Amino acid sequence: MNINQSETQNHVNSEFPLVSIVMATYNGNKYLAQQMESIVAQSYPNIEVIIVDDRSTDDTVEILQRFQQQYSFLKIIRNEVNLGYIKNFEKGCLLANGELIALCDQDDYWHSDKIKNMQAAIGNYPLIYCDSILCDEHLKPLGVNISDRVNSIDFNSCLQQVVFCRIYGHATLMTKFFLQQAVPFLEVIPHDWWLCYRATFYGGIKYLPEQLVSYRQHAANIFGVVGSKSRKHNKINKAERNRLEMSRIRTRMNAFYNACPDALVKEKAVLKKLVKTYQNFSLVNNFQRMMLFFKYQDQFLASKKRSAIRRYLFCLKMFVIIK
Repeated sequence: MNINQSETQNHVNSEFPLVSIVMATYNGNKYLAQQMESIVAQSYPNIEVIIVDDRSTDDTVEILQRFQQQYSFLKIIRNEVNLGYIKNFEKGCLLANGELIALCDQDDYWHSDKIKNMQAAIGNYPLIYCDSILCDEHLKPLGVNISDRVNSIDFNSCLQQVVFCRIYGHATLMTKFFLQQAVPFLEVIPHDWWLCYRATFYGGIKYLPEQLVSYRQHAANIFGVVGSKSRKHNKINKAERNRLEMSRIRTRMNAFYNACPDALVKEKAVLKKLVKTYQNFSLVNNFQRMMLFFKYQDQFLASKKRSAIRRYLFCLKMFVIIK
């Protein structure tokens, strides 16, 4: 009996490598139970769930503990100090034991075959992402998928991720080996953007054209509907918000340039020119940035679903609008 159980477990581990689902929670009681139900109902047979709570003040932890009583593969870690969502996700990822890691938000709903289908499709890629269905706060579909709004394709160049990233963490699965190359996460760049940018150095990003997540849109989203900006600074006056945005863009561009391997000579040279145009926003730099966008629009705007004329107008606007 014990030998058969051992053989069965070895077969499961070889055919279905352990997948770590990493969730970062903070005051998520409103939608958390639904998300947890979708996680424990995954058809993939070999998972662990790492949940790091960032000092919630509602009953988030109590909800998680009720699930933990029923499912031994759930692990709950409570932070002693508030880390913020980026570092909270990083902590969870570093605690993961699986060969593969899936990021999970606290307010969406996963379809039952999400992990199974993505694990089967990842192949030798460091990171894969799927499509998502946009839903209202009650999980009623809005009649549009993320792929209807953005250009969902395979990506193989860092230049395709340096200006825009429209791949969202909830839709990703990555190898632990790659994750270990991508830490630490930078607090000035959303962790999913940083991961996607870095993945282009390790074999590229695979797209799985299946809708495997119901992506809930509601007032408390850190990031709202596809392409919208963070709501964190809504109460800051416009001048201060613009100053902070310019500072973040400059810091982000420098980080992307520094992360690019020297062996990628062409990409490094383009990034160097791009970084220079963000040092200050003089007329000369604005003009040079606009010309770079015109020259490399296929790469810089790879995530955007735009006609040729709209791409042209977007590049033209780079003279006065900073991205």
